[in-house]
Amino acid sequence: MNVKIVYFSKTGHSKKIAEAVGEALSVDVLNIEDKPSLFAVDLLIIVGGIYNGLSAPEVLQFGEKLKPSMTQRAAIITSSAFRKDSQDRLSLTLKSNYIEVMGECIVRGSFAIISMGSPNRKDFDVAIQFTSDIIADIERASPNASGSEA
Repeated sequence: MNVKIVYFSKTGHSKKIAEAVGEALSVDVLNIEDKPSLFAVDLLIIVGGIYNGLSAPEVLQFGEKLKPSMTQRAAIITSSAFRKDSQDRLSLTLKSNYIEVMGECIVRGSFAIISMGSPNRKDFDVAIQFTSDIIADIERASPNASGSEA
């Protein structure tokens, strides 16, 4: 299965999460700021943070440009100091572009003294398990999707 991870990170937290997931699952990790070229990706993991209660504009703009020829499915990993903010607008944007959203995982980030030390190994493990579970679900639903790149 062709899986890619893209991220945008102002603070470095989302980058750390993306790299931890990519390393654990042997998946390419790409920075949204580098304007990655995507084509026929079976699952795109989008990692980004919440800033002042909102998704980063860079992540939303990236989502607006995605087309089904680029990816069939996406999943979102969100870094949030309060672990309550989600990227609903990104999810709606993807769905309006006919990209199936497989779910969202919210992991702890940090802001000032709130949640200092996050993201940490426990947070990475949550994101890794979330991604691994989605890949397994897709492979179960599409027997011919398994066995290639993940």
